[in-house]
Amino acid sequence: MLTYLIGIALAVVASLTWAVSPILYRVGASDSVFDDLISNSLGAFVLAIPFILLKPPLNGGAWLYGTLFAILGPMFGTYVFLISLRYADVGIANVISYAYVVMLPILLLVISPSYLTYTWPAILIMVGLYLIMGSGKGTFYGYFMALLSAILYAFSFLALYRAYDYTNPWGIIFIRGVTLMIGALILKMAVEGFKIKISNKVFLAGLVSYGVGGPLYILSVDYAGIAVPTLITALSPVITEVLAVVKLRERLNLRSALGFTTVVAGIIVASLIGIQV
Repeated sequence: MLTYLIGIALAVVASLTWAVSPILYRVGASDSVFDDLISNSLGAFVLAIPFILLKPPLNGGAWLYGTLFAILGPMFGTYVFLISLRYADVGIANVISYAYVVMLPILLLVISPSYLTYTWPAILIMVGLYLIMGSGKGTFYGYFMALLSAILYAFSFLALYRAYDYTNPWGIIFIRGVTLMIGALILKMAVEGFKIKISNKVFLAGLVSYGVGGPLYILSVDYAGIAVPTLITALSPVITEVLAVVKLRERLNLRSALGFTTVVAGIIVASLIGIQV
């Protein structure tokens, strides 16, 4: 029980750190999405390297699934999300990108039918997030890229689930940081060449969200399993929407109070299910 509660607490703190990054992505965006991806990845890389001192298992399975996790979600998922922010409001693009809270329990059914119990609180959470959103502005392309980000992250979390069979959280954090940095550099050089411009604000977003929040989430999964901590991350877009209203003056719909209550209710229900399971 104590271990599970620690995992829940870690997931909540991770959500708080993730909530800040979309705002920093928007205000700190450079002319190149690839430069922003490098700036973001650098934050994760800097704080991941010290974990090698803990000598985590780094076998073939760890590298395979750890790399898949990093490439599918933190790299390509973040890349398309950064694009979506250029074509849609931060708040509404962010909530669409969190559709993985519904997708992941469905994907996990291939591992165990028990994950079916998490589907309805996941749907409840998404309904709440939808209610929070105001009359967002943007294009279909922006919304599509945000949805693609959610799909990529859902599959990345499935790879993360498998990575724990081969290594510990420290190994996953290290592999993730290294893979992100190398992958971002390869993409940048392949498409735009060697000239790189680091955005201080996007780097800060990567440092806080990917360098601190990411490891906290990985640890929360180790303590509480994959399902509940992932659903708890739905707190992040709620906080982001409040920040978007305050900092970016995006419109907040009057349904927000009901939406917030619905999200919290969904998270509480999922957490209680996790205790019973």
